[in-house]
Amino acid sequence: MRAAALAALWQVERGEAGSQAALQPAVAGLPAVDRGLCTELVYGALRRQRPLDRWIAASCARGLHGVDPAPLVALRLGAYQLAEMPRIPAFAAVDATVEAFKRGKVHKGAVGFVHAVLRKLAGRAERGDRPDGDDLPDWIARRVDDLAYDLELPAADLRAAMCERAPSHGQVLAAAAAVAPVAQQLRDDGVWLADLPVPGAFVADGARATHHPGLGRTFLLQDAASAAVARWVDPRPGWRVLDLCAGRGVKSAVLAALGAEVTAVDSAADKIAAARALVEATGGRLAGAIAADGTAELGLPLAGFDAVLVDAPCTGLGTLRRRPEIRHRRRAADLWALTVLADDLADSALRLVRPGGVVVLATCSLCREEGPQWAERVLARHPGLRRSDDGPEWARPMCDARGDLRTHPLLHGMDAFFAARLVKPDSASIG
Repeated sequence: MRAAALAALWQVERGEAGSQAALQPAVAGLPAVDRGLCTELVYGALRRQRPLDRWIAASCARGLHGVDPAPLVALRLGAYQLAEMPRIPAFAAVDATVEAFKRGKVHKGAVGFVHAVLRKLAGRAERGDRPDGDDLPDWIARRVDDLAYDLELPAADLRAAMCERAPSHGQVLAAAAAVAPVAQQLRDDGVWLADLPVPGAFVADGARATHHPGLGRTFLLQDAASAAVARWVDPRPGWRVLDLCAGRGVKSAVLAALGAEVTAVDSAADKIAAARALVEATGGRLAGAIAADGTAELGLPLAGFDAVLVDAPCTGLGTLRRRPEIRHRRRAADLWALTVLADDLADSALRLVRPGGVVVLATCSLCREEGPQWAERVLARHPGLRRSDDGPEWARPMCDARGDLRTHPLLHGMDAFFAARLVKPDSASIG
């Protein structure tokens, strides 16, 4: 099991996959009893990587200078068990981690080094000398504080919440009026643990949900904030809806379940294929599926859609709990290029939506630059464009003073998402 966790962490370290993608094959061959522990080891080591590195450095003669990535990854895995998982005996954490590292093909004689450092760490942990609690790079911590200020939240509580393990959320693929029978069945099966304030969203028993026959057909595992963004489009049955940055089609599937005729666009052909497969598995059908840059000429009719969802590429900082490696990969400098791309995608959306139609600008980010400032930039460039005042009633408690959707972990454990619901003017031309 630790060998599987180490393999997943090594993939993430090399930039070959994100934590979620690396974990899927890692746990696939494990007995059910080991999958939860493997998941905790991977996410925990990534989430606590910064303080773990400082803790490890203090037990190395030259700090981390000259320590190769492969043994460092193994040290993080062992250190997380020693510092954060007291139910695992220290000798087991050390020996099992060293054995997993030995079985790998990248250690190049560093087994003795890993063993020696982990034994030092075990002694320090036994004496109560454990890693400090600083998990976020300074520039990310400042962005979290900005969100707390904007929404009048306690900053320390929000920072702590952004570093915790995310709960499992599910989303029923049905219009609000048709959710009840599916919800009751999921309650009976022990999958649905508690209601969430987004229609069809619930706190899920992750283990039971993963093995439930309805997963991928009647419900998805999807953070309630992500589900809220899709449902906030609020399409009428038969609306032509463009999902301009569709990814693997989770939001497209929700929109199709609401009765919309969905066209999905994404720059990655494999993601578009996955989106088509997901929507079809849930009993829906895409009206179109296009692998192309959303800012380019798509061959779609101008003003041809009733609504366009722009879930723009972003830093993803709102999903830190689910994708802990983001805090190590992202830099403040990434914001500039991503905000330029988001602006261009918004302009494309406004050319493709009909007069009087809805454009939802969304990101899974907590940064002002990728949230309220983005909406203000778009509004400033397009006279006559306005925020919608007729969105669904359930969303109002999640909206800020401007009327934008702002979710966060202190709100029912949701990820930190932003969404603005804009209406194109009936008369003025936007192009």
